[in-house]
Amino acid sequence: MYTQMLRQLLLIMHLSGLILMVGTTVASFVTFRAFINRFNIKSESSTGLLQLLSNLAPVKGIGGILLILSGIGLTFITGWVFLQMLWLQLKLSLILLLPLNEILIGNKQLKKLKTAFFENNPDSATVIKMTVPKIAIFYTIQLLLFLGIIALAVLKFN
Repeated sequence: MYTQMLRQLLLIMHLSGLILMVGTTVASFVTFRAFINRFNIKSESSTGLLQLLSNLAPVKGIGGILLILSGIGLTFITGWVFLQMLWLQLKLSLILLLPLNEILIGNKQLKKLKTAFFENNPDSATVIKMTVPKIAIFYTIQLLLFLGIIALAVLKFN
């Protein structure tokens, strides 16, 4: 009885973490697109959108922590039996690609974008235009990874 309740609580935490991460990624992507649109028309609201983009990162981190802790808990409760299954091994591989993509592409390009935006350099507009496609690719990869993770969790083939 206790184990079943704990499993359900961990599953709620796991899904909450996933929702926070996916939702924040979608919100960040929408905010990024709105920033680019405002930047292109030289609107002053683009500064606020860039700040919002920066403020969404901690929410995604909280979702990631919930996801990892609950995933470890669920794995422990099931006696580590699912680690032998191909679908979970693939899912864990995709999960590892999320922070790797974030660190190698996302954070690096967003930092470059912010630096160029707040500097009064003549080259800033060029730097921003060069980072936009890279950031769009980053978000596309992140969303495709999330889609793959969800598909593997639902299909659970072996």
